[in-house]
Amino acid sequence: MIAAAIGLAIGAIGVGVPWLLTAHDSGIVSGLPLKAPDTLGGVDKADVQPVKLKDDFAHRQFAQRNATNDRENTTRISAAYGAPAVVQTYTAVDFSHSFTLTAIRTHAPALAIAYEDKDNGLAAPTNELRQVGDVSCVLRNNLTPLDEKLTPDKTSVFLCQRTDPGFTIQLKPLGDDTKEYLDPTVCAAMIDEAWTKLH
Repeated sequence: MIAAAIGLAIGAIGVGVPWLLTAHDSGIVSGLPLKAPDTLGGVDKADVQPVKLKDDFAHRQFAQRNATNDRENTTRISAAYGAPAVVQTYTAVDFSHSFTLTAIRTHAPALAIAYEDKDNGLAAPTNELRQVGDVSCVLRNNLTPLDEKLTPDKTSVFLCQRTDPGFTIQLKPLGDDTKEYLDPTVCAAMIDEAWTKLH
């Protein structure tokens, strides 16, 4: 099972992508520290869940690596934005799906996607920006010919964000085509949950 979790470690590298999408912007900065919730959307922290599953050397080592990655990424995000931040990875009990939460006590610019010409022979753009309440999500659509219907199973969440003048939360699913993150309302609900707990 640990071998199957390698995807989590590799996928965590992708946490850097949303930082490129949202460069630092001027806003209200609070000095209050942040602590990620123990669970989010019913999913435990990735530095806790492996040991809960099995308390042996391999699982403890895997949990420690996750804790180190999150701690180092927290330091980098905080330095980049000049504000308190927290980066926390969460993983399901069987490592089948995981995501990274990033919270920062400052404003971030709105998410943006690249322009795509509509006359490209596709049923939908490969990148789509969708608003779910106060949360913006960047979606990835599978390449679907114009004469076919883009069904929900062909869309997945790449990144979601909610921000105001003094606070930002981003959520990034780790791994491709994970069924738990095909619906942006699921990710938006987790962001809203974290927003209530941390804001």
